[in-house]
Order: sequence, then C-alpha cells, then structure tokens
Amino acid sequence: MRPVLGLYRDAFGGLPRLTWLLCAAAFLNRCGSMVVPFLGPYLKAKFGMPADHAGLVVSLYGVGAILGSWLGGALTARIGPVRLQIGALGASAAWMLLMTQCGGLATLVPAVFVLGLLNDAFRPGSNTAVAQSVPPHLRRKALSLNRFALNLGWACGPTIGGYLIELDFVWMFVADGVTCALAALWLRQVLRQWRPVAAWTDAAVAADAVEAARPASPWRDGHFVRLMVANTFVLLAFMQYFATGTRVFVDQGWGEAAVGWFLAVNPILITLFEMPVVHAMRARRPLPAVELGALVIGLGYLCFLLPWGGLAIVLGMAIVAGGELLQMPMLGAHVNDIAPDRARGAYNGAYGVNFTFALVFAPALGGFVYERMGADALWWSCAAMGSIGALLFAAEAGRARRAAAG
Repeated sequence: MRPVLGLYRDAFGGLPRLTWLLCAAAFLNRCGSMVVPFLGPYLKAKFGMPADHAGLVVSLYGVGAILGSWLGGALTARIGPVRLQIGALGASAAWMLLMTQCGGLATLVPAVFVLGLLNDAFRPGSNTAVAQSVPPHLRRKALSLNRFALNLGWACGPTIGGYLIELDFVWMFVADGVTCALAALWLRQVLRQWRPVAAWTDAAVAADAVEAARPASPWRDGHFVRLMVANTFVLLAFMQYFATGTRVFVDQGWGEAAVGWFLAVNPILITLFEMPVVHAMRARRPLPAVELGALVIGLGYLCFLLPWGGLAIVLGMAIVAGGELLQMPMLGAHVNDIAPDRARGAYNGAYGVNFTFALVFAPALGGFVYERMGADALWWSCAAMGSIGALLFAAEAGRARRAAAG
C-alpha cells in the first residue's frame, strides 16, 4: 500500500492554497447538479413529452450554454475570472429558484435557454482562474484538481437528486439554486481581492514570447479548431449517458433513485483515479492519451448492449469513465498550454463553447435515434462517434509532430 499512498500524496501535493480555494467553489456549485440530468424525466413526468421532443428542450439549454460560454470567456478578460464566477453563480441561483414557478411549457422552455446561458458562463472563469493560480509546470495538475472537484460534486448531485425528485421535482431546482448561491458566497468571501499574476518565472516569460506568435482568437488557430472538431464527435457520444441515457434507463424500468446511482459511477471513478493517472502521465505528450481516451469512451457504450441488467450499465459507465480520465484532463491542459496568456480566457471560453455545442445536439440526436430506432442503435452510434473522434485526434497528433519536427 505504501507505493499507492505515495502516488496519491504526490498527485495531490504541491498545489498552492489559492488553487484549492478556487476548486472548492467548483465543488459547491456541482454538488447541486440535478436539473440538467433529470430534465428529460421531468418533462416526461409533468408534461408527458416524448423522448425526441424532450431532447429538443434539453438542446435549447445547450444553445443558451453556447452563448454563456462565449460571454463568460469575453467577460473573464474584462472583469476578472473571480468576479465573473460570482456574477454567473449568483444569477444562476436566482434563476433556478424562479424556475420553480414555471407552470407550463410556454414559460419553462425559454427559462431552460436562460438557465443554460447563466450556468455555463461560470466555466471559462473557473478554468482560467485555476490555470492562473499556479506556475506553468503545475497547470496540468491544477486543472485536474478542478475536474476532481467538479466530479466529486457531480457524484453527489444526481445521486441526491434521484431521491429528491421522488418527493417532488421542484426540489431539484431548489437544491441546485442553493448550491450555486453557496459557491458565489464562498468566492466573494475568500477570493474577491485576488488578482492573477501575469507570469511566474523567467521561463514563463520566455514561453509567453513564443505563445505571442499564436492567434489571439482561438478560432483562427488551426490546431485548436481541428482539436475541437474531433472533440465534438467524442462529446456527442460521451453526453448520451446523461442526455438520453437517463430516459432509456427509466423506460427500462429503473427508478429515478437507481438512475441517480448509475450516474454516480462515472464521477466516483473519476474522483478516485484521475489525479493519480494525470500525475503518473505528467511527463508524457497529451495528444496520444487524448486519442486513446476518445476510443475507450466510444467502445464503453457497447457494454449497454450486454444482457446483464444493472451490471452492464455499471460496467459501461466505468469504461466510459476510464476513457474520460484519459481524454478530457489531458485535452484541457493542452488547450491551456497552447493558449497565450493574453487570450487564455478566450481559449477557455471557446473550449467551453465546444462542450455546449455538443450539448445542443447530443440530446436532440440521441432522443431522435432512441425514439425512432431504439436503444441498441443509440449505443452503436455512440461507439461509432467515439471511434471517429479518436481517428481525428490521431491525425492531428501526427500533424503536430510533423510541424514540431519541421
């Protein structure tokens, strides 16, 4: 056990107190994540909405999230990453409490769009603040700690939410809003005076001189854009486990509480293993790991085809989590490595747009495939999308190697 304990100690050690405080806010925020994963069952229970129509409503959340990610990235540079997070979290808290008063689709549908905008404005500020809280050589570890905090919160949110909505769906809005408010108050109390430093060492200054040659806009950076195209395919598969999967599992006879536990498998495994894995791979190039992780994510969905009941679902969730801990932290760190300091918020905002763009289409496409062709077709489609993403990442990794050699 000593080598294992030493690995965990090394994986979590060395980060400044400031990084831990920032990640604590992300944990508090994600502890209430209930509305998005249970929006599909909510629309079915309250409005009798079929899966393909419910997918369109969840996609509307993604449309708002695209705008929120872009706006959050732009405002991060203007008002600072901490102020941006406080404002976004406070607005999200107020809006979710207002959504408890939505009695019909005429008010609920536009409210879902606004919720997506407010929720995802937080993400660029969180990633940027964490990346700026450490010297460059600790950036990958710091961003992994932030994902650790998010996944630990995600392990709590849907699990508790599954029990709350069995009492009344209104409690998922209340709990989600309260945790957003607590996160905003936390940041305002402990970090409102913090301002990130421009550079940490002479080596960082030299690196920034090289980064200055990169475009200030991420959308003019060909390497970044090609990575995001590949990532879109992977995310369209990855998001199905909560975008359409919750509806599939409920239709297969599982209760909401059981579905909440299924959803918790992924973040629990990420919480336990991501930091040690990232620490062990600290000296490796990121893109080969991203490529492998994308393939594993896609193939993990084939487990849902096995006739093993809940065991097949748990196994599939575990394999998808294994792919995630290889692909997502390494890709996020790579994005922050290639981003110039002057445009780090813009790059993180664009990276967030990529996630939310997928969130627009994943529920709609997943709901359409499930409603028209069934669950088996949905899981085969996920495997195909993950494999395509892996091939595109492999092609970009080869292009990057050739460019470096040249």
